[in-house]
This record gives sequence, C-alpha cells and structure tokens, in this order.
Amino acid sequence: MERTLPSKSRRRWVLATLLLITVCYSWSAVNELAELIEAEPDELPDSSSSLLSRAEHNIAAHLHVPHRITKFRGQVGSEMPGGGAASSTGSSSSGGKQAITLPAKQGGGAAAAATTAGTGGGSAGGQCSMLENTDYWGEALVAGAANKKATAAKCCASCRLYTPEASKDMMSCNVWVWCGDAQLCGSYHQDCWLKHLAHPYGTAPARVGPDVGWTTGIMTPKPDPAALGAGGEERRFHVVITAAGAATHWQSRVGYYWYKKIKKQCEEAGNCQMGSFTRLLHTGQPDDLMNEIPTWVAQPLPAEHPDHGYIVLNRPYALMQWVQQVTIPEKYVLMSEPDHVWLKPMPNLMRGEHPAAFPFFYIEPSKKEYNHIVAKFVGPVTREDSEEIAPIGNAPTIMSWEDMKKVMPLFFNMSIAVHNDADASKEWGWVQEMYAFTLSAYKAGIRGIDLHLEMMSQPPYDEKLAPFYLLHYTYGMDYTLQGEFTPGKYGEWRFDKRSYSGNPPPRNLGEPPPGMKNELVRHLIHAINEASNAIPGWDDYAKTGVAKELWDGVV
Repeated sequence: MERTLPSKSRRRWVLATLLLITVCYSWSAVNELAELIEAEPDELPDSSSSLLSRAEHNIAAHLHVPHRITKFRGQVGSEMPGGGAASSTGSSSSGGKQAITLPAKQGGGAAAAATTAGTGGGSAGGQCSMLENTDYWGEALVAGAANKKATAAKCCASCRLYTPEASKDMMSCNVWVWCGDAQLCGSYHQDCWLKHLAHPYGTAPARVGPDVGWTTGIMTPKPDPAALGAGGEERRFHVVITAAGAATHWQSRVGYYWYKKIKKQCEEAGNCQMGSFTRLLHTGQPDDLMNEIPTWVAQPLPAEHPDHGYIVLNRPYALMQWVQQVTIPEKYVLMSEPDHVWLKPMPNLMRGEHPAAFPFFYIEPSKKEYNHIVAKFVGPVTREDSEEIAPIGNAPTIMSWEDMKKVMPLFFNMSIAVHNDADASKEWGWVQEMYAFTLSAYKAGIRGIDLHLEMMSQPPYDEKLAPFYLLHYTYGMDYTLQGEFTPGKYGEWRFDKRSYSGNPPPRNLGEPPPGMKNELVRHLIHAINEASNAIPGWDDYAKTGVAKELWDGVV
C-alpha cells in the first residue's frame, strides 16, 4: 500500500518547497540582472531568457493604457491642508500643476535655474535663502501645525537645528515653508513645515504668486552656474536626435528647420556653441530624408532582443552604435528629440565636464519605494546615495563625447535589463528607458549632473516663452473657444501630435482661440505652420507621408 504524509506534514512540505524555490529564483534573477548590466553587448541573453519571457506580459500591459501617460501631465506633488505642498514619499500625485514654472524674482530672489544632482544636502551651515510668495514640495519631516513659528527666520532656524531621524531615513531638513500672511493662511498662519527635497534647485515650486501666503527657504547654497558661452567654439556641441516611423518623420523635418533657423541667429550673434546635427535613424534602411537632414542609419534591435512594442528600446541601441562607429568634430553632444522646437540659441550649459540636463518631475530614482528596484541595477544604495542619481532621461542632456562612449554601452544593457525586470517595468512603465539612462550614468561613475529647468518648456503646463531654450510638445493641448484650458478633456480647439501619427499635419493649422493666453502653445502652432510653408511640397506630403520634394536647408 502506498504511504502518504499526513495532511499537516504535506502542507509544511509544500510550503517549505515553495519557499526554497522562491529564494533560489530570486537569487538567480538578481544575479542574472547584474550579469546582464555588466555584459558586453554581444553577450546578452537571447529571447529564451527567463527574464525576457517574464517581462513580456508586464511591458505589453503598459503600452496600451493611455491614462498611465496622461496621469503624468502637470503633476509635481500633492497638496497638504492649508497650501503647504508636501509629499510623503517625494512622489508626484496631484494633477493640474504646471510641470515647469520658474519662480519669480521677488523677496529673497528666485531659486537658481541650475542645480547639481545629489546636492540636496543637509541643513548644517545652511543659509536662510528665502523665496516669498512661494510654496515648495518636499518630503515632510515635521508638520507645520506642530511647529508654529512667529517669523520666517525662526522657521529657518528650526530647519537648521533639525536632527535627522532613523525612522525617516536620516534625511536632513533642506527646505522649509512658513505661512506668514494671516489673511491668506487663515488657521495655518505661522505653520512651519520642515522638509527634505532631493533636488531643491532642480524642482519647480508648487505655487508662486501674490495669492500664495507661504515663504520657502532652501538651506543648501546655490551652485555656481556655468559661465554661459565661456570657452567659445571649443565648447561647441553636436545635436543628435533618434527617429523611426511616420510620427517622427514630420517632427524631424519641423525640428531640423527650427534648429537651422536658430543656429543662423546664433552664428550671427557670435560665439555660437551650437554645432552640427545628426538624425539617428534606427530602422536599418535609408529613407526619403537622407538628402534633407544629415542622417546616420543604425540597425534596429536584433531579433534575439525583441522590443515587445516598446520601440523606445531601439534608442539606446542606436546611440551605442553611433558612438562606437563614428567620429564627430565636437567634444560635446546634446541629445535631443524630434518633437523639440528650438526657441533661442543655447550655449553649452555644462560646468566643466559635468553633464547638463533637464529634470523630469516623474523620474524619481531616490523615491523610497523604488530603492529595492534601483539596487538591482546599481547595487545597494542609501537614500542619500540615490539622490546622486539625477532625475533625468537621455534627452535633453548635454554631455562630453568621452562620457557618451562610456555610458551608451551601459545604457543599452541597462535598458534591456530594466525592460526584462517585472518590478521595474511595472513601476516605471513607458518611462523605463529614461530610468535606464540615469542609472547607467550613475553606474559609469558620473556624478554632479547639473539640472536646468530653463532648458526645456512643456506646454500647455508651461505658458511663457522666457526663459526656455526648447519647446517639447509631448502633451495634448485642449481649450474652449473662449481660450479656457481644459486639461484631461477634449477641447473645442486642440492640438495633439498623436493626431498626426499616421500622416503629417496640414499646412496652416488653425490659430488657437483669441482668448488663449499660453504663449508657448501659440508659438508652437506658428512654428509648425512656418516650417510646413517653408518646406516645399508639404500639401502632397501631408496626404501621402512621402517627402517627394526636399528642403534645401536655406533659412
């Protein structure tokens, strides 16, 4: 007779077996990730990899959920009662805020346009750099209601004297907000919130203006900005974009037109640091714009590394091929994108050899909830360590050609590893490739990346042309016929680049409503119209998507 274990023993045996399998699988997965990141590109696992198979379902689930993209629109934090902006995790969770708004020069002066990643720092020796009528985000260390102070100076002193606590990851107080206007603050009058913010000068304030009763103080000193234009032509930077498909086809033409026009203005003004231009076409085949836009053809991802519909994975592979196979006359590179419209000449924003980049509020490598994911790819990191990982993607970023050659192979390997990891692909979704870039820069030993809010605008959540260099038209722009902004709702007047994913937009797009006050949205429509009228044969191009007539590059 066959003997069987008692039911209680069987349950224990099954649970023990499952636990052992889980431990072994987790150990194997983490080690495979580490090997993948360090591997040479030709050593990457093929499509039978357990990691690749495991990630396939997770990635596919994210690529067709529009709300995962629209939820990013204009969010820079969550609002605490009474107007004190805070975030319990440093994450972004409320809508309707402008993604990029530089504080006005008032009170103690505006926050610097540039900051260095990782200089969140402590409050020891901090200065009371006060920004009146300004409310900042930050991870709350001490709630304002429990920390009433009679003056802003006393609130600043409270921040300086704050002792980090283990329960709050030993984070220091580097930002404070104090509500000093009795009429505007109401019951929150004299509340003094103590906070920690990973990148104070690289984060847009929550609110700015005469109707804001809060005063913000940033304890860390402003980094010395780069001497703009210093170094002359020796500091020229090459501009590279990556492209494939119908949408980026017309965007590249518009973007190149404005690059040429602004570069001409730059050269006429003298001491221009805008260099030459490359469209990096990652289709493996030449196209009909080869004689209009300087283009280098890269191979798409090989069959053993399918992108599962996440076409952005081709970008790091294309950039790796480019830096390994070409030489350029410039020592520096600006990585840009097809949907960037140039607004004015950009100098080399780098300090020395430190990269300069635009900070994205939704890239949060220092977020506590992501620490275990980040550690898979760069090794164990403390919260303080993770603040050295800049909140950036690869574009727009300026870095040296030598750093490009170090980072791009890592970027390719890292993007595959992140794509194949279930946790990372679930949490980071469509922007996983951006995380892969900043993790790669950190892995390559690059520290002190300067963050520049003025590098790029993102309408409709940014409104003014000044002080930006680039316009990024990634979000839909919806307005009533009276000019009222209707975020999240189709407007009676609207522009969204996704409406032209198949064929290019027609010439002479309709003017925004007269009452619409957003300078950047209006400028964008004018910019597309100017380019489509200057490039010959656009009417036929808008119908067919084929460039039968080419622009000669003369502006």
